[in-house]
Amino acid sequence: MKKSNKNLNRKKNMFNSIYIEEAALKYPISQYILQKYPDSTIIPIRHYKDVFNRSNQLFSIQKHNLSLILAVKDKPFLYKGPEVCQDFGHSNFYYTSFLLNCIFNCDYCYLQGMYSSANIVAFVNTEDFQNEIADAASKEPLFLAASYDTDLIGFHNLIPYMDYFYDFFKNEKNLIVEIRTKSGNQSFYEKYTPLENLIIAFTLSPKEIIERYEKSTPPLEARIKAINTALEKGFKVRICLDPIFINTEFNNAYRSFYHHIFSNVNANKITDIGFGFFRISKEFYKKIIKQPIYPNVFLEEFSENRNVITYSEKLQNETKLIHFEILKKYINEERIFIL
Repeated sequence: MKKSNKNLNRKKNMFNSIYIEEAALKYPISQYILQKYPDSTIIPIRHYKDVFNRSNQLFSIQKHNLSLILAVKDKPFLYKGPEVCQDFGHSNFYYTSFLLNCIFNCDYCYLQGMYSSANIVAFVNTEDFQNEIADAASKEPLFLAASYDTDLIGFHNLIPYMDYFYDFFKNEKNLIVEIRTKSGNQSFYEKYTPLENLIIAFTLSPKEIIERYEKSTPPLEARIKAINTALEKGFKVRICLDPIFINTEFNNAYRSFYHHIFSNVNANKITDIGFGFFRISKEFYKKIIKQPIYPNVFLEEFSENRNVITYSEKLQNETKLIHFEILKKYINEERIFIL
């Protein structure tokens, strides 16, 4: 493998460096990536954790200069859905991670407390994922969150994972797949056809929160356009109002935010809505605030409830009533799922 010119255009070459496990070289995704980014510096490694888990990394700094790590994942490929995530009424709720980390840079993201590195790990052994998912789905119906620890649609132009999984998802009739995204990528819905068992879940926030906390993500208008494109093409669409923030600066923004959404999106075509207040595990929270640099959002006043850092139960209940009184004007309460 050659080392290439380091003076590259970041807009054309997303990653300055690509680390690759020797065992990952033979996989189609690896070959696709190496051809797509010929100007990146290629660095062979033994195991992705040798780079990804090393000490003295600063997540917030590293986020602005990402490297890609191509790796072969070991078992397990499926994880039980955590309590801090919504199952939308499905008792058999799992998630999977084809990618570790996200290309977006949201201040409140739990990933900065979950991982010591902001670099992207892309797992290349897609058939192993498929085999374990198929085995689990053969035993009982499965609700699979495939894009919790990343944004597969936002990442699609870099690595088109759905090219490797779309037909697989289509043929697994005992499987319901949710792909969550903040992306405004409308071409995704032009390329693929809707599946009965696939839900595209768009995370939406008021523009004030996007501008403050969701740096580098598409604006609200771009996400709304993507929603309408997906609906026009026949995709099942879920709207995720998550995380909801409670403070005097943002409280009034939600009323006009909800009105704007449902003035531009037909609520009758939406499958359902996920609603959740800001929350993060105590373990991740403690790791974040120990870093020398961390986002101001973690300086807000929160409470602890069963090892989860969030707003007090009293404040959540009071605020939920206000939000639901507004939302019920646009969509039946039975179609609103709250954590």
